[in-house]
Amino acid sequence: MKKNFSSEKKEEALKIEFSEIEKLKERIQEIESQVLKAKPESREKLIKEEIRKYLEELQETPSFAPPTNVRDEAKEISKFPPSQQVGALISLVFEKGLKEAISVARQLQNPAILDEFHDTLVDQFYEKLVKEKIIKPL
Repeated sequence: MKKNFSSEKKEEALKIEFSEIEKLKERIQEIESQVLKAKPESREKLIKEEIRKYLEELQETPSFAPPTNVRDEAKEISKFPPSQQVGALISLVFEKGLKEAISVARQLQNPAILDEFHDTLVDQFYEKLVKEKIIKPL
């Protein structure tokens, strides 16, 4: 049976998401003793800070001339009103992966959108980690 294009894209998006969740799981396990020693009200903050560091490290990965597809995506997203740009970037994470979405966000050259994108990603990854029972809700 031949797969259609949309189911292949969905499978690829799930692989990308799983990969990112696994990397975050490893990082959280590395700071687990620190998290367990913290007061309950500080635990969520520590975990979110680790997620934020991970995202910042991905963003700092040097990129030379961005590929044409990244420039095209950025050009399309820049046409949206600012209130919709972050949502478009979040959708891009699940369609093409975190690294590509971060590249597109950087291409927008809008620090406010980039900050809001990071904040939204931190919250979404935290919720995903709770949902996957990788961390316990606090």
